[in-house]
Amino acid sequence: MNYLQLFLQNLTIELGILFLFFWREPKLRLLCVVLLANAFTHPWVVFGFLGHPGSPVLPRLLAAEFFAIVLEAFLYHKVLAKSFALALLASVLANLGSWELGPRLSFYLTRFGFYF
Repeated sequence: MNYLQLFLQNLTIELGILFLFFWREPKLRLLCVVLLANAFTHPWVVFGFLGHPGSPVLPRLLAAEFFAIVLEAFLYHKVLAKSFALALLASVLANLGSWELGPRLSFYLTRFGFYF
């Protein structure tokens, strides 16, 4: 799986979960906000936090997820004008969803030849 496929898969999963929280928002606006948030945080998580072998994985993973969750929640709070508590809950569940569903989806799509 290449990075673009990983990014698009993550974006799709998170967008599906965030749609449940922000379903009254205009769809194009929600897509743009989620795309912007993920376009900034995803490379930092993958290449920045997790891209340094040799140090323990768990602290890097926790720092990466904390970074992504808080920054994305802040963007949802400011741009979508939602309470920070709602934005934080939505961000936590979207990121947990992508961590939980992403590897499973990757496995099945790779198994059936959808990834190169």
